[in-house]
Amino acid sequence: MSARHAMKLCRLCVTIVAFGLPMAAGCQKPLAPIFPEVRPPLVWPPPPNAPRISYIGELTGAESLKRPNTGWQDLGELLAGPTPKAKFVTPTSVAVRGDTIYVADGDAKSVYRLNLNSREFTAIRSAEGAAFGRPVDLAVSEMRLAVCDSARNAVFLFDFNGRYLSALSHGEMKRPCAVAWDLAKREWWVLDSAAHACHVFDENGHYGRSIGSRGAGDVELNFPAGLTISPQFGAVIADSMNFRVQMLGTTTQPARTFGQKGDAAGDFALPRDVAVDTEGHVYVLDNQFENVQVFDSEGRLLMVFGEEGRRPGQFQLPAGITIDARNRIWIADTYNRRVQVFQYLAESPQ
Repeated sequence: MSARHAMKLCRLCVTIVAFGLPMAAGCQKPLAPIFPEVRPPLVWPPPPNAPRISYIGELTGAESLKRPNTGWQDLGELLAGPTPKAKFVTPTSVAVRGDTIYVADGDAKSVYRLNLNSREFTAIRSAEGAAFGRPVDLAVSEMRLAVCDSARNAVFLFDFNGRYLSALSHGEMKRPCAVAWDLAKREWWVLDSAAHACHVFDENGHYGRSIGSRGAGDVELNFPAGLTISPQFGAVIADSMNFRVQMLGTTTQPARTFGQKGDAAGDFALPRDVAVDTEGHVYVLDNQFENVQVFDSEGRLLMVFGEEGRRPGQFQLPAGITIDARNRIWIADTYNRRVQVFQYLAESPQ
């Protein structure tokens, strides 16, 4: 074949690919499920006990959404090679609004937005015209996404599409580590690890008060790390270096405190974060035990799931736990570079 004929053939192939792939995109197969059915089911406690927690799956980044390429994207990859897709580096926190998942990634200095319906993956990387320092925690209200940036010493508020709106900050804040929204009082709570306190702001971002000081007594904290707001208990705090969970009622007096340092069931090594399901069970994520202990409203241990490792249901220095309105349990499995997803299984009515 002459060089001239070879060039014509090459041009013809490119033309076919360029026009054929976009047309083929309109006849795509059904989207692959993000969380395929797990067979056999992975549940806790194991049989013959009645299951209370089931494993759903994991997210590791953009690729987890299994969004197919357009024809033009396929053509580009055919000519230039596969396009790299963003992966989690050190996920530390998850916030959930319906089927939109937000993941804070400290080392990547990013907050990722994953839409499980549209399969869209986007990133938020800055606030007030400057890059994030270290986003470590997230929370959502009805209208806002809050990003706690421990390095920039502030909590930044965005709309749900990632547009920056305003910030929560004041002179007493030293190292914010967690943020939560109190729906009943319409307040933002910011946990400050270095100040051993919570700073409370109204929904417009105006500072109101601080609660707590360093110590081991009532309404005292020692390098706390995790926070959630529960209708049943008020503020629930992972009081890490006191090796306990402290619940602050509506009057900021302890509704309940439980836990101690140790290696027995119900003890803690480093309680890193807390969450509460719709039935009032308290989940304590322990960074050193690399598990989750579940307690009833009286602080009595009900069950434990998780252990060190890389397989489903195992963790490597996990940092964050969130439970959404559907009782799905989202865990930032930090050094496995993933978010693991579980489901609380309510007890069947008799």
